[in-house]
Amino acid sequence: MQLTFRPYRTEDDYWRVRNFLREVFLLNGRREHSWHVARLDYWRQHLVLNLQVCGPLEQVITLWETADGQIAGVVHPVGWGEVRLHVHPHFRTPVLENEMLTHAEEKLPDRSQAGKRIVYVPVFSTDINRQQVLAQRGYSRRGGRAHYWSRDLDAPIPEVPVAPGYTIRAMGDPAEHPARSWASWRAFHADEPVTNYDGDWSWYQNIQSAPLYRRDLDMVAAAPNGEIAAFSTFYYDDFSRSAVAVLVGTAAEHQRRGLGKAVMFEGLRRLQRMGCTRVLANGYDPPADALYGSVLGIKEVSETWFREL
Repeated sequence: MQLTFRPYRTEDDYWRVRNFLREVFLLNGRREHSWHVARLDYWRQHLVLNLQVCGPLEQVITLWETADGQIAGVVHPVGWGEVRLHVHPHFRTPVLENEMLTHAEEKLPDRSQAGKRIVYVPVFSTDINRQQVLAQRGYSRRGGRAHYWSRDLDAPIPEVPVAPGYTIRAMGDPAEHPARSWASWRAFHADEPVTNYDGDWSWYQNIQSAPLYRRDLDMVAAAPNGEIAAFSTFYYDDFSRSAVAVLVGTAAEHQRRGLGKAVMFEGLRRLQRMGCTRVLANGYDPPADALYGSVLGIKEVSETWFREL
């Protein structure tokens, strides 16, 4: 079938891509050969708007379509040289994936210190077809493994003890945004000087503006003094009855008290009551993998393929 590609044009395209990802996710057995729709929302609201890791969507997203307008594939950078291919399984061919990669390589602005452009693509270790396409284009594996964790909510969610004095609850009103922002800083930047923290919590408004955000699924652990000690934000898609944990962390001074596990299990219980049947999360380092392994349990491995242009 003849496919044509074009750039992302308007906000209508964003909603078309969201529905495309939902359809593909189900056709792939709710495995992330292409992104869960929650990851698209998170990429846009946090990486693009907050972190500004790539340009406006009109400049970085390209769609492949059939003659009648059905989306067959979408490609875009995530940032810092990473490319994501989202392909409808009914249209997946080496020809299409090669065309998408060629397009992505030409549009990526990232450069290494040596002045050469670096492109990398995460691929499931079981996805032999894409590995063959990448190998033929001169890509090679160079470490960089990520773990895709999941859990089906088909059994009761166990209760876990909460450290004395801490309370597990949903995120509060905007007055809590400064405390939530500080907890994120202490969770993900604990080894940096406090003077590096800019005190700007406006980024969290973008997180809460995502289409799938619900404050009752934005779980926090409050310390005895009221400060936010840990957090776990879930985006739930009721179309696929699945959710993604997009932000999970514990402030450095509150770690090793089981708070990450406690906020995640409370989120799972709430999701189960809403009809959710599968929860997903990605781990990129040992602490995250230890937490997700203890809460979710099912793991798939993604390997990173690099090419220097």
